[in-house]
Amino acid sequence: MVRFRLFGIPIGVHATFLFIALLGATAYRGWDIAWWTVAAFVSILLHELGHALSARAFGGSGISVTLYGLGGVTTFNAGRAMTHGKSFIVSAAGSLVGIIAGGTVWYLAWSGVLDGAGRPVVVLVNSFVFTALVWGALNWIPIVPLDGGHMVVHLVSIFNEERAPLIGQILTWVSLAIIVPLAWINGYQFAVIILVMFAVAGLREYRDATRGRAPRAPTDAMPDGGTIHPDAIEPAPPAQPTPSGDPMRGPGGRRSPSAPQDPPEFPI
Repeated sequence: MVRFRLFGIPIGVHATFLFIALLGATAYRGWDIAWWTVAAFVSILLHELGHALSARAFGGSGISVTLYGLGGVTTFNAGRAMTHGKSFIVSAAGSLVGIIAGGTVWYLAWSGVLDGAGRPVVVLVNSFVFTALVWGALNWIPIVPLDGGHMVVHLVSIFNEERAPLIGQILTWVSLAIIVPLAWINGYQFAVIILVMFAVAGLREYRDATRGRAPRAPTDAMPDGGTIHPDAIEPAPPAQPTPSGDPMRGPGGRRSPSAPQDPPEFPI
């Protein structure tokens, strides 16, 4: 994984991000695939920075961003100060930043600022506008765990936190029932597969939560591609040294074979 920092936020780019290049190969050839990949990288990174910077503005800590084959994920420790209203804004901020950036570039191109530019610039601009606007709009569809689904959950949670996850699931599958036939008929089978995969992931998240178990990831996941903002995790207190007179220890401070072993430590 390639790692760097931007605005003080750790950024990781997973090897699966190269899958974006394969998507570009369906429409472009040669060097145009590289320009498409660069444009998609910038677009998705801006989307995730929208989540990350808004989370930091609301007091989130431990913020990091990972870009992977189907988008990106932003993780942070929310803390008690992160209300459902603020979480709604964090969820919406990713697509908002992307749509503003994509719309601005589109306007500059439409106004003639880029007239006479070479093909690499044309491909970069077209690819950036497409990914920023389309990816931003798709993420606002009310399907958990996309941004739009979590926006609905956070909005409903302001009034009824207990029923919010169920309402999020109902809206998810109603949305799929409307979108899937239309997308399939119009030739967007790949988009249908991706949306269904996200919806199944959201269903597993809901099932785990209603069974009283922690989610599969150590966070409340919101892939976008989207945002993960776990509850604040209090660090475990440091282990206290065992006195030399501990009856469970033998000579030299070693535990006797019959003594229970200390639990293993796992980094968080």
